[in-house]
Amino acid sequence: MQTEETRALIKTYYATLPTGDREKLASLFTEDIVWHPPESAPIEVIKGREAVAAELGGDTPKRIFDMKTFQLKIHRMLADGDTAVVQHSISAKTREGEQYDNEYCWVYQCRDGKIAKIEEYADTHKAARIMKWE
Repeated sequence: MQTEETRALIKTYYATLPTGDREKLASLFTEDIVWHPPESAPIEVIKGREAVAAELGGDTPKRIFDMKTFQLKIHRMLADGDTAVVQHSISAKTREGEQYDNEYCWVYQCRDGKIAKIEEYADTHKAARIMKWE
């Protein structure tokens, strides 16, 4: 994919995320998409279009956060060929009422006009402390 195609795809992805439209979200993914959360997070690797759309389209954030307080802010989006890197932050209350503020870097690999791989990087030590992960 060309850089501008990748950038447009990722912009569409981020515009779709807050809508909760899993069908639209799924249409942005390859059939064999893989989402790699940080290794030290208690979240398994998610594989397949429907599973990734369900998790990122609401299941994962709804399990963790009070969605009325959830805010995702994009700081920087870079694209080069079929790869995009997005730095963003999340601010929200956890389901237990703790304030959660963390920085993220997500790396996207795109193929044939769709997202094929997502790698997530975050401060999981901070997340574990706030969310009381063991």
